[in-house]
Amino acid sequence: MTAAGSGSAAPARPASQRAQGLPRSAIREIMALAAGRSDVIHLEVGEPDFGTPEPIVERAFAAVRAGATRYTANAGVMELRQAIAKRASRRLGAAIESGRVIMTTGAVGALFTAVFAVVDPGDDILIPDPGWPNYESLAHLAGARAVRYGQPASRGFLPDSAEIEALIGPRTKAILINSPGNPTGAVFPAALMAEFGRIAARHGIYIISDEIYEDIVFDGEHVSIAAHAPADRILIVSGFSKTYAMTGWRIGYLIVPPTLADACAGLQEPVTSCPAAPSQAAALAALQGDQTMVGAFRDTFRRRRDILAEVFAGTGLVPNQPAGAFYALIDISRSGMTSIAFAKALLAERGVALVPGSTFGPSCDRYVRVAFTIADDKLREGLVRLRDRILGNARV
Repeated sequence: MTAAGSGSAAPARPASQRAQGLPRSAIREIMALAAGRSDVIHLEVGEPDFGTPEPIVERAFAAVRAGATRYTANAGVMELRQAIAKRASRRLGAAIESGRVIMTTGAVGALFTAVFAVVDPGDDILIPDPGWPNYESLAHLAGARAVRYGQPASRGFLPDSAEIEALIGPRTKAILINSPGNPTGAVFPAALMAEFGRIAARHGIYIISDEIYEDIVFDGEHVSIAAHAPADRILIVSGFSKTYAMTGWRIGYLIVPPTLADACAGLQEPVTSCPAAPSQAAALAALQGDQTMVGAFRDTFRRRRDILAEVFAGTGLVPNQPAGAFYALIDISRSGMTSIAFAKALLAERGVALVPGSTFGPSCDRYVRVAFTIADDKLREGLVRLRDRILGNARV
């Protein structure tokens, strides 16, 4: 007898092929290998090493004690959406209505919402190579085809608009761009953003712009796609994780065309219903509080970027100095190893964890990514160990 009655049980039906086929990020793989080791220098983790500033924490706790513990609207708390709209309008020099702002569970929730709002199964979405691995994963979950466009070191890790336009076909729905870039640290100039705006207008496709590192720029300035593309063609992703050291609060947002606002708000319901109310209170506190911390964080990352430049000076191993974010790609090609083999060997032999370039796209296997998000002395030591391993020096 079986639980369902007499006879033998039928074999289990197969689980979701889409879930089974989800590309796995090597970032998590390296983190898992490094877990539990106290001697590891962590250059793999893409999050600030600072704690969330105390005024933000205190105001969030006060909001919780005052009752910010319940569901909010799918699109988030209106006061927070208004504050983001005001900030975006001031920065962009154009009116952004609060109804276009959708609060999400982290910036990755905003990316999920953006992709699912515009892409159907069988559509194409253009994503960068190299680019954050979750872009490909989101396309996979949506049943879309991820078509990669190049961002080679020879162009400063910037895309070429003519090459991108040549990739656009009848099923292309969106182009996903990221500036400042992960893993490259590249910052798109205004002229390039203007080209993307013209492409969106010519072809009637959407631009999904990941601008989560917008406040971490060392050279030049951040330029938003919102300044250069029609409002009905753009979806802007940002959040609080990087700017305010709030990764664990999981709070992001999406600025959408007016025509997509209701659909994007509705997409929150079956996934998270709404972002956590305490996190929204913390985000509002961050926007309304003293902003000098933002510059202080940026100055710290700039100093660490300069440490990286100093350690690798004269080696030719850093093809382009990062202008923003807090990452750099390091050329390991002279090691003769794949990036995953090199990353595992460096961790095992010299106690340094970093990310294999292959996780960012087919073009990136000759690189590894480092994040300059740890204390200066540890950063310098980890970079020296990396440099010496690439150059074949004996120092351990």
